[in-house]
Amino acid sequence: MNVAQATRTSPGFTLVELLITIALIAALAGSGLAVFSTIKEKAEQATCLGNLRQIGLAVISYSQDHNSSFPLSTHQLDASNMDQGWIHSISPYLADVDQIRICPADPKKAERLASNGTSYLLNSYLTVEKTDPFGNPLSGGFTKTHQLPDPARTPLAFITNFEKGTGFTNDHTHSESWSSWQSVVRDIQPDAFGGDDKPDRSSGSSNYLYADGHAEQISATTVRKWILSGHNFANPLSFQKN
Repeated sequence: MNVAQATRTSPGFTLVELLITIALIAALAGSGLAVFSTIKEKAEQATCLGNLRQIGLAVISYSQDHNSSFPLSTHQLDASNMDQGWIHSISPYLADVDQIRICPADPKKAERLASNGTSYLLNSYLTVEKTDPFGNPLSGGFTKTHQLPDPARTPLAFITNFEKGTGFTNDHTHSESWSSWQSVVRDIQPDAFGGDDKPDRSSGSSNYLYADGHAEQISATTVRKWILSGHNFANPLSFQKN
C-alpha cells in the first residue's frame, strides 16, 4: 500500500464530527459550571442563615441586658456615636461581628465591610418609637421585646437591597411605608438567592430573621403576594389581620 492509499483509508474526524465533539465538550463544561454555581449559591444561603441566627441570639442577649430594648439603628443615633449602629452594638455578643455582618451573596460585601456597614437591615418597626406631632412618645410601639404580640411572626432583620449604598447609615428598613412591591424592593433583596434577574424581583428567595431568634428562607413570590394583598409582614400586628 502506498502513502496515498494509506492517507485515503486512515480513520479520522470529519468536520461535522469535530463540531459535534466541540459542542459536547462545551455542554459538559457548561453543565459543570451550572452545578458549581448552584452549590456555591446553596453554601452562601446556608452561611447567611447562620449569620442571621447568630445575630438573632445576639439581639436577644442585648435586649436582656438593656431593659428589653432592641438595639438602635443609625436613624435614632446622634452624630457622636452614629458609627456604632445596631450591628456594632451587638458585637460583644458575637464571636466576630465582621464575620457575621456581611451576607456572602452581597456583591458589595467588600465595600460594606470597609465602611462599617452591614448587609442586614433592622426592621424599623422595632426601633422607631411612636410619637405625636410634637415628638412626644406614645404608647403602642414595638421597641421592646415584651411589646411584640408574637415574636415568632415578627421580622427582625432582612437582607439589604444589594444596590443600596454601603455606608453604615444604611442599616435599617423603612418598612412603615411598604405599601407597594416597589417600596419593598427599594429596601430589601427578596431575590437574593436563585433569582433570574426579573425586573420585578419576584423570583428566587431570601433569608429572614424573626424576633424570637429563628431564621428562615421565604420565596420572593410569597412575599410579593403578601404585599399585593395588603399584608405588610414587617408590621408586628399585620399577622392578626391575616
